[in-house]
Order: sequence, then structure tokens, then C-alpha cells
Amino acid sequence: MSDHPEIAQRFARETAGHQMTVLHDEGFYRHLRFVNPDSSLYWYEITTTPGQLVFSGDGESFVFRLAPDMFEMSRRSAESGGINATYWAEKCRTGNAKSYSRERFEECVEKAVADAEPYYRGLREHVQEEIFDSELYDVDYESAALVAVLNFEHHLTARRDAKGNYDTFRFKRVHEWELRDFDWWFLFACYAVSDAIVQYDATICGSRCPKHQDHYCRRSPVHQPGICRDRKQKGTESYTWDPARKQVTA
Repeated sequence: MSDHPEIAQRFARETAGHQMTVLHDEGFYRHLRFVNPDSSLYWYEITTTPGQLVFSGDGESFVFRLAPDMFEMSRRSAESGGINATYWAEKCRTGNAKSYSRERFEECVEKAVADAEPYYRGLREHVQEEIFDSELYDVDYESAALVAVLNFEHHLTARRDAKGNYDTFRFKRVHEWELRDFDWWFLFACYAVSDAIVQYDATICGSRCPKHQDHYCRRSPVHQPGICRDRKQKGTESYTWDPARKQVTA
């Protein structure tokens, strides 16, 4: 099951008409394009070289680096049902995996208010009025949200706090608040990579080589004369395709 169902659903909806084109396929060197023939919206490309995978398209690009075969890394690390955003974000070297989240901001404000509310009369209403309903601050943006909480003060006390004080309420340790969450486009890219690998693997036919019965095609049953390999596969050595494990064995 996906940890981000709304993004999984959006990805499925926005790419329903996409078609895959294999522009290059030699070992770890791959170039795949996914686009709707009738629209350029949400198109994307995935390229791999040894140790690197690049997602690019109708938005920010992301570069992932780790294993020699990045497709295999993605297959093994993906959680049941789709992606492993936390792990893949650690391997993202270019691109912003996370961005400011208003939901995270609201959670931090709510926690601070809930902890202090017994000691400050009318605190929740004042926060709503001065931060969330104010025309001065648009908390959809991180900079405005931070200014709003740093400038906020509340003076109406209900009783002494745990330390016996009647202090004015101010938000504390705001710099420690975690206000970032996975960017939706990064999650979109993760689903794109996962789906691309599924589609790529589905093109593996597993047909027997017409010349060597112990060899199975990696990509198509068309062989170059005198060479026991598919035309898109690098090298002249013989490979055996293991359908159960979905991988090539020497």
C-alpha cells in the first residue's frame, strides 16, 4: 500500500495516456521517454548510466546516485505497492526532495497552542485571528509563516504556568520546527521511476535464442548474425534470462 495515495492517484491519472519509447538501451546505459501522444503535459524521461539515474521532464529534474545499476537499486528498495521516498531522497543529489509544508506548520503551531492553552485565556482564538486569518501573513509561504509566529504575542493569562509564571506567550524554539515535507513533484518522480521500471521489465520477452537453447533474450527475439545477443544488449557474451528472478545471469 502506498504511503502517499493522493500522489499515487494523481500520477496514475496524469499519465494514463503516456507511452514508453526506448531511445537507448545498452546494459546500464538507458534512455526512456514517457509522453502522451496527444499532450505534452507531465511528460518525463529517465536516463541511467553506471551509478546514476536522472529523472527529467515537465518540472524539476532529480539526479539519484548509488548503485551501478540504478534500476536494480530501485527494484530492491521499493516498498510494497510503489516507492521508498525516504530512502530515495537520501540518494537524491540534485533537486529538492522536500519543500515547505503548510500542513507541517499548522501541526507545529497546534502543538505549541495545545501545550500552552491551559495557561493563556483566549490563546487559540488569538492565534487563529493573528496568524491564519490575518491579511498581513500568507502562511502558504514559509517566510511569511515564520514572521507570523515570531511576531506573535499573547498577554491574557488564565493561571500560572508550570513554573509559576504569568509570562506573555510567545512561540519558542521555532528554529527547531520541522516545516518541510516531501515535495509532490519529487513523489511524482519516484512513482514515475517505479512505473518506468515496471514497463521496462515488461518488454523483456524471455524468448529462447534460436541458436543456443540455454540463452534467453533480454529484450527482443531478433539477434545479430553470428552474435548470441539481442541487438540492444551490450557485449557479445551469452546471457541467460531468469524469468522467475527477472534478471540476466551469465
